[in-house]
Amino acid sequence: MVQALEKEYEGKVHVKIYKAGKDFDYIPKYGAVTKSMVVINEKKAVTKLTKPAIRKAFEEALKTC
Repeated sequence: MVQALEKEYEGKVHVKIYKAGKDFDYIPKYGAVTKSMVVINEKKAVTKLTKPAIRKAFEEALKTC
């Protein structure tokens, strides 16, 4: 789902998916988390990984660009 949104908004937002227990390079910036998260434009971290929550975060990121 996130990959589809990233393609839809290509060139407008930058998306990084961090998987809990596999990725650790996010810790200095976002702190330790126990759940996977999506980071949009290196500003907005979304830990509630539902379609509406991610769609809303994408739309907010577009407003601030």
